[in-house]
Amino acid sequence: MDSTSHQMPYWWSACLAFFSTLTLYDCVFCIGAAISAFFTIKTYYASRRERRQQLEEERKRTEMLRAYLDSVIAKPESERPTAAEVVAKATEGERKTNADT
Repeated sequence: MDSTSHQMPYWWSACLAFFSTLTLYDCVFCIGAAISAFFTIKTYYASRRERRQQLEEERKRTEMLRAYLDSVIAKPESERPTAAEVVAKATEGERKTNADT
């Protein structure tokens, strides 16, 4: 019968030797550090996802506002709402400036 098949692998022995030198305080600290790292990474990815959703909402809002202002600009000045007329005039001037450059 082969006696080497029942021996523990060397890496397992090394892990046992290392962890046997740690005190209970060290083990609890390592567990706390691992938990803290887990929540830090989880918070980072949650913030990234939230920021991506906010940017997408801002893009949608900007596109809706742009479509509205384009429709207001297409109307004659007498039919434009007063508040939209001010914004439309400002954007028309800005568009002319951008077109010139």
